[in-house]
Amino acid sequence: MFNRFSRQATVASCLVVLAGAAPAFAADYNGCGFGCSGSVGYDYSPGSHDRLIVDPDSPYFLSDDDQAAANPNENVSLRGSIGFAHIQGNEHVYAFGNGTENLSLLVWDTFTPIANADVKLRMPGAWTVQGHLEAALPGKSTMTDYDWTGFSPSYNMSDWDHRSISPNTSLDWYLKGDIALGRDFPINEALTVNFNGGVGYTDVQWTAVGGTYIYSVGGFRDTSGTIPDVPGVRYRQQLPVGFLGVNAAVNDGAWSLDAEARAGLVLYGISTDHHYLRSPPMVVVDQLNLGQELSAKARLGYAFNEHLSAFVEGSYTKMLAAHTATDYYNMNTGALMIHGTNFGGAELDTATLSAGLKGNF
Repeated sequence: MFNRFSRQATVASCLVVLAGAAPAFAADYNGCGFGCSGSVGYDYSPGSHDRLIVDPDSPYFLSDDDQAAANPNENVSLRGSIGFAHIQGNEHVYAFGNGTENLSLLVWDTFTPIANADVKLRMPGAWTVQGHLEAALPGKSTMTDYDWTGFSPSYNMSDWDHRSISPNTSLDWYLKGDIALGRDFPINEALTVNFNGGVGYTDVQWTAVGGTYIYSVGGFRDTSGTIPDVPGVRYRQQLPVGFLGVNAAVNDGAWSLDAEARAGLVLYGISTDHHYLRSPPMVVVDQLNLGQELSAKARLGYAFNEHLSAFVEGSYTKMLAAHTATDYYNMNTGALMIHGTNFGGAELDTATLSAGLKGNF
């Protein structure tokens, strides 16, 4: 109301001044042209009224300095969603000091429900704080263990000579969280870009129980059997990450589209593998320092009103740490059995699809 009144009053004042000054203006023009508009008392200097020229009612032109003044109902945003996730962890023992050929590969594969929660706080100066949490529930999991030893004709994936499959595998937990400090940059009324950086942490663990195997004992894949129905292998990844990211938000009426990309490094991450059925039982620890993590997310939303909207979103995260230092310990005594500098490795792929609600306050 104040902006509309100000615009109408400004226009009316200009008309009155111009009407009164018309005779003098016609008589004393002197080639000044429209550049003398300052003579009617209006200040066109940069930063004075330029944000009111196009549309004084537009929240964008009132938000250049203070985002909270533009959209007071969006200083705090909360999101919650549920959906499904595909989580796959790969554990490598590489055949050589470089290259991608495996001596051993364990693939932990899970389809499971997942829950997400997000919060975004907008502060003065267009600064933002964003937090994210996600947790997976127990779901369908399988562990497959491949080996390439003396009977394998090559290191191709199809030429394994030992394989065991544990369909009775459990996802013990999957937890992921991060916090980021950023700043909003409004490009126009529809588009805002946020640059941010922060830290995150992922913790995931599986346990494989029982299963079947095909081994090469006297010849290529000549022996098969079953594994005792007890925990055989337990695998955990702990991944602290530092990252940089960019978000883009587009609004078109009630519809909105958000996209996010991040790149980060694993800082002092580790993976731990307990092999309970080995003789002696072993603990394998890989140092995953400076592994790379890349992620992307897209979200489509529809606003019912200023405070409530619904959305669907999809995300994908890839962690890769190859040729890491590895230590093998005797589980019974704790003694170091083997130390390797570059033949361990790990990956973690997480894809999610979920739907939920967003509240603005």
